Amino acid sequence: MAGVSRRDFLKLGAAGTALLVIESQLHPLAQAMELMDGGRSVNRVSGLPRSFLPSTCTQCPAGCGIIGYVEESKLVKIGGNPKHISNQSALCARGQAGINALYDPDRILTPLKRVGGRGANRWAQIKWDQAYNEVAKAIQPLKSQPGQFVYMTEDLERDLLGKRFTHAFGSANALGAASIFGANKQVATQLTWGAAGDMPDIAHTKYMLVFGANPLESHPQFVGFARRLIDGIQQNQAKMVVFDVRLTNTSTRANEVYYVNPGSYAIVALAMANVIMQEGLHNATFIDQWTNISSADLAAHLAQFTPEKAEAASGVGAAVIRRLATEFASTSPATTLSDGMVSAQGNGTQTERAVMLLNIITGNIDNRGGLCLPRQYNLADADPAPPQPAPTPLSNPPDLPFATQQSIGRSWQLIRDRAYRVGVLMTRAYNPVYSDPDGNGVADVLMDDTLVPIHVAVSPFMTETAALADIVLPETTYLEGWDIEIRSSPELVPFIALRQPVVPPLGSAKSFFDIASELAKRIGGGMQNYFAQKSVQEYLAARIQSVPGLVAAGGIDYLKQHGIWFDPKSKPDYGSFSNGGFSTPSGKIEVYSSQLKDKGFAPLPSYEPIPAFSSLSKDELVLTIFDTAIQTDAKTANCMWLDEILHNNPVWINPATASQLGIKNGDKVRVVRVARTGQGVIQVDNTQLNPRTRSLETTAFLTEGIHPRVVAMANGVGHSGFGRIAQGEKINADDVESQLRNPNTELVWWGKKDGTGANAKLIVPAMPDPIGGGQAWGDVVVTVGKVKT
Repeated sequence: MAGVSRRDFLKLGAAGTALLVIESQLHPLAQAMELMDGGRSVNRVSGLPRSFLPSTCTQCPAGCGIIGYVEESKLVKIGGNPKHISNQSALCARGQAGINALYDPDRILTPLKRVGGRGANRWAQIKWDQAYNEVAKAIQPLKSQPGQFVYMTEDLERDLLGKRFTHAFGSANALGAASIFGANKQVATQLTWGAAGDMPDIAHTKYMLVFGANPLESHPQFVGFARRLIDGIQQNQAKMVVFDVRLTNTSTRANEVYYVNPGSYAIVALAMANVIMQEGLHNATFIDQWTNISSADLAAHLAQFTPEKAEAASGVGAAVIRRLATEFASTSPATTLSDGMVSAQGNGTQTERAVMLLNIITGNIDNRGGLCLPRQYNLADADPAPPQPAPTPLSNPPDLPFATQQSIGRSWQLIRDRAYRVGVLMTRAYNPVYSDPDGNGVADVLMDDTLVPIHVAVSPFMTETAALADIVLPETTYLEGWDIEIRSSPELVPFIALRQPVVPPLGSAKSFFDIASELAKRIGGGMQNYFAQKSVQEYLAARIQSVPGLVAAGGIDYLKQHGIWFDPKSKPDYGSFSNGGFSTPSGKIEVYSSQLKDKGFAPLPSYEPIPAFSSLSKDELVLTIFDTAIQTDAKTANCMWLDEILHNNPVWINPATASQLGIKNGDKVRVVRVARTGQGVIQVDNTQLNPRTRSLETTAFLTEGIHPRVVAMANGVGHSGFGRIAQGEKINADDVESQLRNPNTELVWWGKKDGTGANAKLIVPAMPDPIGGGQAWGDVVVTVGKVKT
């Protein structure tokens, strides 16, 4: 990255989006492909017969439909499923690189038991029977105090088996890590219109205001959403205006781009809303009929947010704000896009509500081309489902009443401070030592067996977190396992997809259904009754019984053949709220939230400035950690095809700022967190943190593509674990077993030459937004200085 000029960066952004355009143009050809029994395919080079199976990718949150191509029981290629309504045959680099994860030479293929101290990386291979017995023996004594069993996973809404296992034992402490990634947006939308999340109908819109989002690289529906964004721009001639603190691949496609002062997105949106109301450009009929506030009262509230005040706070000119507000309100349909840095701040929940307000006052809610409610099936767990256990301070933090999936940062604090006792911790599909704020502090908790007496990691890989376990149970990768996959549809048509094995499990790796079922049987006490299904397929078949159309089409057998099902007669049901209202207490959009007022928060969308940002010294900067289209946080670091593209993450610095600091392009620099943060966040006490949690070293990348008061680093690199590929180590041919699994690993070249980056999240303290409970990643003040040699 350090050798890329601003001009080259713009070209790269254009090239990336052009690829999506090409794939979109080829879509009719892709649709002509069929997955049929009895079809025959061969490798054109070797002549070997090739079989294929549809499944679902989990390399990022999008859940794209894939097809695995297999020769002689070995996966040789992953392609996109043309029948999948979301990605429609397109597939990104991460999806194709899933082969690297499957055949990672350092995969764990047999249960491991720690034989040295935690973190010493000394393990003994054990049989599954011993592993099951030792885990069951550790959990059984907690039956009288079931809340001492704690289960942590990445996404609790998609890990129903983990929740089922935890609740079947009697513990409410099935904890999801949504607070680390996108909780503030989920809470904001849930409070406002009664559904978590949104789905802008960008393929049909005429105008897009983008606040802190980068959908061409990091939208939760990534490929499916990105291709529709390009359709909106090219086929529908939609105008796109972006507000951000740095240049992104999305902003390279925009008509207008404005750098905003960090933390000020809300006041820009509210000032626009004020202009729209004062100029009479609002949809008074929609506001008065479908919101719980009158047009007059809303206009009175917004009057305080003048364009001039917004200019002073954000740096965006008042005249620009007035013009864009008028354009947005006068263009129909129009929508907003928000994510990333809008949500990930201490004022994130209120900022999301402020951005939603632009759609509400113009009537662009759930209409063609507007901001739409998410469409997805909400499948219940299979019967009999275990009862919901009594809540605990971990499952329902009293100081975070709206947190949808708890707050992992708060959980670690309670455990560290001995305010909550843990007997056994089980982690699965979650790597907090890398992914969480203050990961070194998390590691300190896991290293202390008086805080966490037993830690069981369910993982295919030796991640930074698994390395601090007592027992590691090797789970299958997504390419060897089963599950029902539900996502919000960018086509606004709900669907049900299947994840199924495209190859048999390697070694003795097992699916989590098999692991949970066997542990439930050995723990006993009635727990086994909730795992009575004889196979994972039987369990999944029970989950889809509430969808008659899928059952009539063939149920699991249909999904196994096609990979996805959706009602072929269904179309986007725009304005569905007109029949039954919104799923809120009032049945309307709750612009005025009594729920917020009852908990002591501002009931109307508001701007809460972050004082630390308005009083920065000349040497202090705001740190932004951004996602890319290449690496997915802690998921993809052992995929060598991706590492070759992105293995390092220099810190972006504006040239004018760098000049003041005496920093030149390529200089080695130290980034140090300043001991003060934003207002509004609930900050975990970090007074005892040692220097390794407060600073990091990297190189400087000078670019005009960033706000002068902001520095930025990419996420997904800088691992201290996860195997040799993540460490950039070449695996030589004399390592026969590794080479047989993946012969390309001897081609790794970048580790010693370019390095493997730094994990910027390690210097970020745990700071949840007090409303949404989401981590305030963007509220971190740092200094950057040249390292003296």
